[in-house]
Amino acid sequence: MKLRRLTRLALSGLLLAGLAAPRLAAAAQPPSDAAWQAAKEAIWARELAIYNGRAKGDLAIYLASTAHGYKAWPPYAPLPKGNEGLKETGRRMAGKTLEALEMTFLDLALHGDFAVIYYHTHRTRLADGTPVDERFEVTHSWVRERGEWKVLGGMARARPERPDPSETP
Repeated sequence: MKLRRLTRLALSGLLLAGLAAPRLAAAAQPPSDAAWQAAKEAIWARELAIYNGRAKGDLAIYLASTAHGYKAWPPYAPLPKGNEGLKETGRRMAGKTLEALEMTFLDLALHGDFAVIYYHTHRTRLADGTPVDERFEVTHSWVRERGEWKVLGGMARARPERPDPSETP
């Protein structure tokens, strides 16, 4: 009886492995230029929409763009925060619509339904109108859920002073 059960389990495992192998092999392949470009355009558009909402004191687009289990580490926070931290930030920003921020796309890493986007931000005015000169390096990790890109995690840090890459050998 145990041998028959073990045989069935082994055959089931082989069947599942056989069904999953083509998907795993496809995910292991580097993305095509077209797939990379499509992911970049979709994700960058979402990033721009999130920050456009922020400039209006509204984080609803950001909250709607988060994946299950989302956590991100803002540069001012001692620990990563989930959606509750994002909601709290939204409450503090409500009605404050003066933030001025430039975003510069740097790169994207893509592996199947997972991507990491890298960009710079330069904030010259806080949401309450206070002038600042803040530069950040930002990464967001994105996962495709039911065909839609959702942000799973991220991290931002103050951009350190360093030489311009075009000026280094």
